[in-house]
Amino acid sequence: MHSLQQLTTFITVVEENGFTQAGRKLGLTNAAVSKQIAKLESTLKAELLKRTTRHISLTESGLIFLEHAKKIAQELRELENAFSGMRKAPSGHLRVGSSTYFSNYFLIPHLPEFFRLYPNVTVDILTIERILDLFKEGVDINMGHSYVGGPDDIHRKLGETRYAYLASPAYLKQFGTPEKPSDLLKHRYITHSARRQEKILTFKNNVKITLDPFMRINDSKVMIECALQGLGIVKLHRYIVKDDLDNGKLVEVLKGYDESVQPIYLCYQPHRILPPKIRCFVDFICSKINKEVF
Repeated sequence: MHSLQQLTTFITVVEENGFTQAGRKLGLTNAAVSKQIAKLESTLKAELLKRTTRHISLTESGLIFLEHAKKIAQELRELENAFSGMRKAPSGHLRVGSSTYFSNYFLIPHLPEFFRLYPNVTVDILTIERILDLFKEGVDINMGHSYVGGPDDIHRKLGETRYAYLASPAYLKQFGTPEKPSDLLKHRYITHSARRQEKILTFKNNVKITLDPFMRINDSKVMIECALQGLGIVKLHRYIVKDDLDNGKLVEVLKGYDESVQPIYLCYQPHRILPPKIRCFVDFICSKINKEVF
């Protein structure tokens, strides 16, 4: 089996156009370079280089092998670097996107322990309630959303939640309580502007209705405040509104028609070798968040 050193020597001989020049660059004697190339050709049972007293040239087999050798050498270097990095403490800077409520409930409470375990990792938190292009926006990890990111992103399921339809007692007293999904057509429905299908609502047994939202808002906290002020009915994750439900400030409607549980995701860009700073953060957060309904 050819070694990384043999591959590197072969590539250097071609790039430097000679055994002597390659040996000088690699710190090897001319004889050592020649021996490594001979061993490589013997292993492959193919002549890779044509040699003359003045220059070298690639054979047809050599041209094919060079293309693959460069890829293999790069992958082997990345693998060696990755394992070398695994032996060191994770370090570096992370940019993490998350919704405000998910950050408050499930991220911030665990950060003191994370920083104790990984003091050389620093984190920026971006509170965002929309689909991110991780690559273009320079974000390492996005978490706490029920929608998936880009098609190439890696997704880890953190848990599940349910949406709830909510309104204030004052709103329901003024406009009445919807008893079935179609009743929402007569109500003021407030939606989140990041939702892909803001006009289509899906209920149990795939029952769907189409309506024009009364308001569109890009922030869950503002949606809650609108509901508390009696401006309309909102659809939000249950864990976000738990306190307002418990103290009676908001009332859940259409309970018997609610959708199935919604997954909550953490996603990050694909890497040939996942950087230790990302791996440690992802594994830590996944270990802290129970795989249950929020």
